[in-house]
Amino acid sequence: MSVTPQPPSSAASPSGPETWSQVKALFEAVADLSPAEREARLALADVDDATRREVRSLLAHHPAAEAAFHGFLSDPAAAQVLNPALNHAPWLSTGAPQDRQGARFGAWQIVRAVGSGGMGDVFEARRADGTFEGRAAIKLLKRGMDSVAVLGRFASERQALARLSHPSIARLLDAGASDDGLPYFVMEFVAGVPLDEAVRGLTIEARLGLFLQLTDAVAHAHRNLLVHRDLKPGNVLVTAEGEVKLLDFGIAKALDPLDGGDASDSNTTLGGVRPYTPNYASPEQVRGEPVSTATDIYSLGVLLYQILTGVRPTGRTATTPLEAARSVLEEQPTRPSSLSADQIPGLAADPQWLRTRKRLQGDLDNILLKALEKPVERRYASVDALATDIRNFLADRPVDARPASVAYVLRKFVGRNRWAVLAGFLGSVGLTTGLAATLLQGKAAAALGVLGLTGGLGVALVRGRQAAVARDEAQRQLGEIKRITTDLVFTFGDALTRLPGGMKAQEALLQQTLASLDTALRASPKDPDLIALVASALGRIAELQGSARQASEQRADEAVATVKRALALADSIWPARAWDWRFASWHVRTLTVQAQLQRRQGRPGEGLLALERAAFRCSQALQEKLSPEGRAHLIAERGAAHIFAAQMNAHPTEPNLFRPALALDQLVLAEADYRTLLSDAALLQQLDRDLTPGDVSARDALTHQLAVVQSGQAMAHHQLDQVTQMLQTAKTALETRKDNLKREPDNLAWRDGLIADSNVLAMAQLRSADPAAAMESILLSWQTAEKLAQEEGPQSKWAQLKPTLAPQYAQALVGLGRHEEALAIFDIAVLPLALRFDNTALTETLSDQSQELRLIKLRVARSQSLLALNRGDAAQAQ
Repeated sequence: MSVTPQPPSSAASPSGPETWSQVKALFEAVADLSPAEREARLALADVDDATRREVRSLLAHHPAAEAAFHGFLSDPAAAQVLNPALNHAPWLSTGAPQDRQGARFGAWQIVRAVGSGGMGDVFEARRADGTFEGRAAIKLLKRGMDSVAVLGRFASERQALARLSHPSIARLLDAGASDDGLPYFVMEFVAGVPLDEAVRGLTIEARLGLFLQLTDAVAHAHRNLLVHRDLKPGNVLVTAEGEVKLLDFGIAKALDPLDGGDASDSNTTLGGVRPYTPNYASPEQVRGEPVSTATDIYSLGVLLYQILTGVRPTGRTATTPLEAARSVLEEQPTRPSSLSADQIPGLAADPQWLRTRKRLQGDLDNILLKALEKPVERRYASVDALATDIRNFLADRPVDARPASVAYVLRKFVGRNRWAVLAGFLGSVGLTTGLAATLLQGKAAAALGVLGLTGGLGVALVRGRQAAVARDEAQRQLGEIKRITTDLVFTFGDALTRLPGGMKAQEALLQQTLASLDTALRASPKDPDLIALVASALGRIAELQGSARQASEQRADEAVATVKRALALADSIWPARAWDWRFASWHVRTLTVQAQLQRRQGRPGEGLLALERAAFRCSQALQEKLSPEGRAHLIAERGAAHIFAAQMNAHPTEPNLFRPALALDQLVLAEADYRTLLSDAALLQQLDRDLTPGDVSARDALTHQLAVVQSGQAMAHHQLDQVTQMLQTAKTALETRKDNLKREPDNLAWRDGLIADSNVLAMAQLRSADPAAAMESILLSWQTAEKLAQEEGPQSKWAQLKPTLAPQYAQALVGLGRHEEALAIFDIAVLPLALRFDNTALTETLSDQSQELRLIKLRVARSQSLLALNRGDAAQAQ
């Protein structure tokens, strides 16, 4: 049923920005419908009668309402202009604007009409007051759109736009009303082409340079509390001089109460109509949720994706606005470097794509996917942060965007759904099934293509095309398994081992992944990427196989074989692959596993050679041009290798070479590495980025290691009879440990370290003939051990520590002349050793002989105390 629209009634006209937004939204929703559909929509709309009458008034005064509609404040800026080349764009076919050539609007005179939208006309104008020469674009409200609500909205928009002054934002030059009372805006005239057209044929660096101009403009708007909400290629023009101009803040959202609204207001308007362009809208815009600066960050991500790849991240097959909007919510953006020929129209004609795709791998992939995260909180915190990452990429510096999806899933879900998470990742490995077949098909197709050249050009072209498609699919699948190996095995793996049964689960996962990698490697045996991944995966497996200190003989043999293969593969691409710090790090860890296995097999000399090789290869890799992240990890790995080598050189109770001087040298090198890390904020930051919830900071962990190193140096000086140096380094170690405890006084590892470090200092003070100082140090150690034993229970290791600490405690008492007290403490040290060695045959192992010697020394010291107490008979009996 058709109802004749009612004329406007000034008495009933709605007013206020909220009501106007309803009027505008409902008008936009019905303007392009047939009269019958329009009236039905108006009747069903959940609005009051005043709003409905206002919309009917606008429709009655708008004869072109049945044409394609774009509101005055949301006309595509590239058409409004502002760009003569787009005068015939479809969205301008809404009826010819009123002929106003020669008309004056303040200091500006109309030159020609540019286009017309549902609510406004756009004209090119020139400065006509003789002050200076200039061009501008005038946007003039149409007759019939001049209600009180519209005029109020104009005033608010003008105030908002007047705050923006940036070289990459089209300026608002003037505003006013025409002689016949219609409001207008005068904007900077921009002669340019849309961003997606402007980047054609440009290098990645040039494209990113243009994009950075845009981010600067959007960041300026955000600093002035405006969200654009409609960032798309048509609203970003590039001039012939390479200058970017951001246009059309018509649907911008003020982030302050400028228009009487609230910053948290939803962007939803009436009837489900929202001010956005579906292909470039954020998920929250599509859902009608509140907008924020994150909304523009998402749209910037879409733009960046498009200018780098030529396609949008989602909705590439959408044919309607509804499909495009649904794709924003339901589709995950394709990793840019994984796009294949069938996903990008005309890609086969672009000979540069493979090179471009390779450049996208890694940092640019991560930057784009971070900007396009659907949850707001996982996007960049600001446009400036996005721009900083791009500038870091261009400068070959590390970026904040990380491929941390696996770690993120682990942190979010493993606490409450551990095995579901694991099963999901095991399923991911299943994606690699058939990879080798695809690779071989690609090779066969390529061969057929070559053979086809002898049988006819047409056949060759067809087969060549098949070869290209097969190779592309093979590369895509290979890229996927490489990503799974890197993200899942190495990022997820460390956290997985902490779960019950996690080490076994991770080894099974690694073996499945390795099987696919091996198959791919057989198809491409000289692929350095594959070789590096297989060597790294093998190193990880070896680490798991050899991790148990009392590993079975079979497991030890498996670990030896795994290490051998891992090192053979790594050696085949070293040092050409030294620039790949992740591979280098795992190569060094594999050498460390080799050293551990050799030590257990009674071959410490070979183990030391493996550790020396590990440290040397770290040093080689550090000569490469590495990111701060790579430098940080390799310096830490080298420090760990030095510590392990020192332990093998300095502990006489285990198979080793017992060379304390060499141990001291190794510990000095380790200290230098840890001090390098602790003194560089950028390196610490890189290490902190790899932490999972519950981990201590990199600074605290390194400070702990530094205290361990310094305490080890003190013991090496002790073994070398360098008492003065021992005392000094022991004091330094305890101060370092106390620095740890100031920041985290309840940390068990730090408190355990305090026990060890203060005990070593007590030994040094006893050797320096300072029993009073030694008593203070050993009491700190003794009392800390007692507290931990009470807190952690009688089965804890701290409940068993007193026999280790007792000799120092007793000797300090002796030095202070407190022999009676010393006897009771000596008994604590002597009893467990006496029970072990009295009435047994002589032992042959180096460890047992060392302990027997310790028992003899303790008994001698105890006898001296008895003699001091005039108990000669007791001393003789002992």
